[in-house]
Amino acid sequence: MEEKTLHLSEKESRILRDVCFAGMEVLHAGDPEKPAEVPLSDVLNEFMARQAVRVFNFFRCAWSGNEEGVKRQAVAQKNQGSRAGSGYYDGMIQDYHQIMEQMMGSDYTSEDVTILHKRLKGFLKEQNSPAPRILYIADCHFYHRRLNTEMDRRGFASVEEMNGHMIRQWNTAVNRKDDVYILGDFSLVDGFQTAGILERLNGRKHLIIGNHDERHLRDKHFDDRLYRSVKQYEEIRDKGRTVILSHYPVFCYKGQYRRDKQGNPMTYMLYGHVHNTHDEALINRFIEETRATRVQFRHMPELEPVPCQMINCFCMFSDYRPLTLDDWIMVDRKRRERMCTEE
Repeated sequence: MEEKTLHLSEKESRILRDVCFAGMEVLHAGDPEKPAEVPLSDVLNEFMARQAVRVFNFFRCAWSGNEEGVKRQAVAQKNQGSRAGSGYYDGMIQDYHQIMEQMMGSDYTSEDVTILHKRLKGFLKEQNSPAPRILYIADCHFYHRRLNTEMDRRGFASVEEMNGHMIRQWNTAVNRKDDVYILGDFSLVDGFQTAGILERLNGRKHLIIGNHDERHLRDKHFDDRLYRSVKQYEEIRDKGRTVILSHYPVFCYKGQYRRDKQGNPMTYMLYGHVHNTHDEALINRFIEETRATRVQFRHMPELEPVPCQMINCFCMFSDYRPLTLDDWIMVDRKRRERMCTEE
């Protein structure tokens, strides 16, 4: 994987050199050359940016006169191996001001230093952030009180307890930049209450409309910008595979017969609506019968089973957590293995 780098302007390169040189001078961390003779760095990798941020942290504390902050940063620098003596923070604020006033060029200010410091930290934060994922979940039914005692029998003492648990489970599984496709029936209440839930959930939310979503979608007070998209049906790509998204199960879905060269299915149909009811049992029977049916595929000498990759993303199957396609494939496989064992 190619290493990401941060490119600096000529002014930013001079700021980086001057701040780091001044930090070394004050900390007695070495015997650097004169600042004007130190080469400018116009490209930083993650390691170099991390080292620079440590010096910039110290600079910000010293420049603002934060003595406790200076002590903390000096200790951190000493622990990194600098040759600071026993009085490593005595007089540092005065020394830093004196050195920086001598070194600061006429074309940048302390505000420019602050801006570069923030840019360095932003670069490191981006490097450490997990890559965005595509996640899926169906039939959360926020505020649907009866599901605790009927149909799902979720067993929560109150709808507030149910909502709170689902929010916690969602946020432990979803990062800020993840795309979450909600396969319908997100909530049972008006726009105001639904918005309150959406605002508390991580990720970029996309709604595939279910039969219980019209109430909040038609509410004129609902801010539909809380969803990145709202559709009845959607086809997306997820790691080279086509994913058919619908609240209602589609039995003969587009691309069902497509396989890659290794014979792996290239299309998956994700649905909701049926929860874990007798309708889901009927769908399971259809899936089993379809997979047991063998047909002639082009370029294949023998009869092969019909692919049928229909997966119910019912929230209770994942303990109320949105999951990736690969995770749902595993959850579905294990669920079917348990069903076969129980028969």
